[in-house]
Amino acid sequence: MTETRATGQWLTPLAQVLPQLRPEDWNWLHEFEADLTGMVAAEPTHAGPVSRAAWLLEVRRRLARRHPQAGAGEPGSAAIRQALVQFVCGFYDLDLRDAYGPGHGALVLAGAAAPTRQHWADRLAAGELVGIAATERHGGSRIQEITTIARLAGPGRWVISGEKCWVSRLLEASGIVVFLRDPDGRISAAIVDAATPGMERELLHPAGLAGWSWGVLRFHQVGIDPDRDLLAAPGHGLDLFRRHFAAFRPLVAATALGTAAGVHTTVTDALAARSRLGVLPRVRDHALITLGRTHAELCAALLGSVATSRLAACGEPHADLWARVGKAHGVDTAHRAVTDLVPLLGAAGFQLHHPVAKARHDLTGLLYADGIHDSLYRSGGKSLLHGQPASAIAAPPRPRIAVRADLDRAA
Repeated sequence: MTETRATGQWLTPLAQVLPQLRPEDWNWLHEFEADLTGMVAAEPTHAGPVSRAAWLLEVRRRLARRHPQAGAGEPGSAAIRQALVQFVCGFYDLDLRDAYGPGHGALVLAGAAAPTRQHWADRLAAGELVGIAATERHGGSRIQEITTIARLAGPGRWVISGEKCWVSRLLEASGIVVFLRDPDGRISAAIVDAATPGMERELLHPAGLAGWSWGVLRFHQVGIDPDRDLLAAPGHGLDLFRRHFAAFRPLVAATALGTAAGVHTTVTDALAARSRLGVLPRVRDHALITLGRTHAELCAALLGSVATSRLAACGEPHADLWARVGKAHGVDTAHRAVTDLVPLLGAAGFQLHHPVAKARHDLTGLLYADGIHDSLYRSGGKSLLHGQPASAIAAPPRPRIAVRADLDRAA
């Protein structure tokens, strides 16, 4: 079997503490990484970010074809495997965070009406992407304050107006899940096909996480059919958001930890080679301590992310708390580890286009993406102070929407 560095060196020891995964799951993970490694090694030279995003999307499509999603198994086993896949993807490049799995498309799979759910399940299985538009100028963590609105525009038709910012996958996503205020003033969510008229995109240029397009998305009277496009019941947008991010944030943390593990392996290999060639008479104690400490911190944080993924999949009511503080802690741990490891490479690690320098920029971006780490810690502390809600993470009912003329009164 082809050597798989992320799985072989970092993940294999976890087999003893993850009985939910069968030997065939571990074989699948080795095969997945071997396939991904070949694609990364064959990456072409890109003319710019648009070209690279197109390549990343092609990688996603190829992986979707070659490694179809597994069927149902023990509750939580699929979530555990996805967390390990995210670690493997991050090990090679944080831009590969969307290389496999439903991503934000899980919002549609969890909340859409049956025909819509099947439509998007087929597209996701083919490797298409779904983005999310929740954040507004006041910040992403205060979703209760969103101002994007949907108004009644006739029987069976709403129109959406408003602006979302810091939207990732802006050009590559085939569909966008938008969080809005429905005609009754409640927070709801809908899936909008990316080709729908009335969507204006303004590209921005991030300092990190630049693999996918990013920027502002404006809705100018964008039409939707609430019966078809609404996710979950009207007014259940917050519930849907929290359930989704309880599952999504540990995957973000696992990806970040994989990126830091890749840097750790790069630094370890470089020091070992220098020592073997006699370039370094000896590896200093400080370097050895840093290697040992960061390895322990990354492994511990990864175990926490994997556990949180399983909690979310099994509907554990504390999963949301674990996901919030775990995402913040996981990305903090990864960022700190890379910051401590890079000086061990010497000046080479500070070259602009060195993969390790890119990892640092990308991890800095994750301190703000999918929840600013300080805000997540603060919200976690508030939950602990006042008591975590004991409600299970269960999908709310989705009744058929009856669009009435009097719904426009609160718009």
